[in-house]
Amino acid sequence: MGTGVDTVALDDLSGRIHARLWQLEHALASAQSQSFLSVQAQQAFTRATHAAQRLRELAAATAEGSRQYAEREQYLRQVSEDLSSTLMWNLGRAMPALIGAFGPEIIGGVAIVLGLAAARRLSPGSPFDQFVTRLEQRLPDSGQFMSHPLVVQSTAHLVSGADDFVAGVLGMPKPPQDGLLAGEDLVAGAAITGLGIVGATTLQETPVRVSNVDRSTAESADSYRDLVSRIPRADEGAAQIRIEQYDSGYVVYLGGTIDSGVEPTSEPWDMTSNISAIAELDSGSYTAAVMAMREAGITAQDNVILVGHSQGGLVAAQLAASGNYTVSDVVTVGAPLHQVEIPEEINVVAVEHEEDVIPSLSGVAAPAAVATHMTVTRSLFAHSAAPRGELLPAHNLSRYVETAAVMDRSGDPKLTAEQRQIAERMQGTATVTMWRADRVQ
Repeated sequence: MGTGVDTVALDDLSGRIHARLWQLEHALASAQSQSFLSVQAQQAFTRATHAAQRLRELAAATAEGSRQYAEREQYLRQVSEDLSSTLMWNLGRAMPALIGAFGPEIIGGVAIVLGLAAARRLSPGSPFDQFVTRLEQRLPDSGQFMSHPLVVQSTAHLVSGADDFVAGVLGMPKPPQDGLLAGEDLVAGAAITGLGIVGATTLQETPVRVSNVDRSTAESADSYRDLVSRIPRADEGAAQIRIEQYDSGYVVYLGGTIDSGVEPTSEPWDMTSNISAIAELDSGSYTAAVMAMREAGITAQDNVILVGHSQGGLVAAQLAASGNYTVSDVVTVGAPLHQVEIPEEINVVAVEHEEDVIPSLSGVAAPAAVATHMTVTRSLFAHSAAPRGELLPAHNLSRYVETAAVMDRSGDPKLTAEQRQIAERMQGTATVTMWRADRVQ
C-alpha cells in the first residue's frame, strides 16, 4: 500500500527536525553563557554543537528534497499528459484517413468475428466450440483484462485525451489542457446534449424523489474499516444514502452505481447520473443527495463528513466542491474524482486500487500535493491473478473494506491523524437515517 503524500511526509519531517533544532540551539545558547567546570562538560557542549549543525543540514536537506520531489512529480505528470494529449489529437486527425484506407478490412474482420460467434452458439459442443472454450480458459477473462494496471493507466490517458481526439477528428486545433474546451466533461456534455436534441431518452436526466426508509441508532465509527463498511451496498431497490446525525454534525455515506444501463429507469444511481456528473451537470444522484441532506436537517452551518464509494465518492467530492456545505472531511473509495477541485481546507482521503479502472474514468490523477489531500493506493493482485468471473473485482466495495483495514494497521502518521480527527468529530451515539431515491418518470 502507498500514499500519495510523499511531499507532505517530507514537510512534516522537516518541521519536526526544525522544532528539535530550535530546542537544541536554545539550550546551547543558555549553556554558552555558563562556565564549564570540567573537561567532560566542555566536550559534551562541543558534541551538542556539532549535532545541532548536522540537524540544521538535515532540516535543509529534507525541505529541499520535498521541493524537488514536488517539482519532478508535477513535471512528469505534465509530460505524460502532454504526450497522451498530442497522441490522441494526431490519432483523431488520422482517423478519417485510417477509416478510408482500412474500412473494408475492419468491417470484414468484425463480420468474421460475429459469424464465428453465431456458429458457436448454433453448434454447442462442436469441435470448434470446444476449441474456443479451451482458448477462453487459457486467456484472461474480461474482468482480469480490465484489472490489468496497464489497462487502468491507459484508460486514464484515453479519457483525458478524449477532447483532443474529438478536436482532431473535426479538424480543429489541439485544445489547450486548461482551456474552455478542454476535458472529458466537454465530451460527456456534448454527448448528452446531442442525444437530447435528437429526442433520445438515453442519458437524459429526470426529476428524482427521496424517502426515508429506515431510522435507527449507531455508535460512531472508530476506524477506516468501520467507516467504509457503512457505505450503502449497491443493491437493487436498496437505500443509496445513509446519514448519521451526531451532536457535533453529520456523516453522509453515498453508495456506488446500481444500474449500469444507459436508459434511465427508476434508479438514479445509474449510468445517466455517472455521465452527467462527469459532464459537471446536476446528476440524479447528486440531486438526490442534496434532497436527502435537506430532509435530514443539514444546513450550511452544520459540519459534514462525506464518505462514498464509486459514483457515491464522485458525488461526495462534488458536494464538497460546491461550497454549499461546511465539509471538514471527505473519504472516498474507488471514485472517479480526479478532475474535481476540492478546496484545500477540506481533508481528503481518496483510496484507489491499482487494478480498479473506475477511478481512471475521470482521467489522469493530479498528484496529492495539497497537505490535506491524500491518495492511498494498494495493489490487490500484484502476486496473484485477478479472480475469474468478476467484471471489476478490484472495484468491489468488500475489497475496499479490506483495504481500509490495512490502512488502520499501516501506522502511517498522516492516515492515523486524519482518522483521529474524523473520530473526534463523530463521538457518541448517532441517529441514523437511510434514504432511498427514485427517478420520477
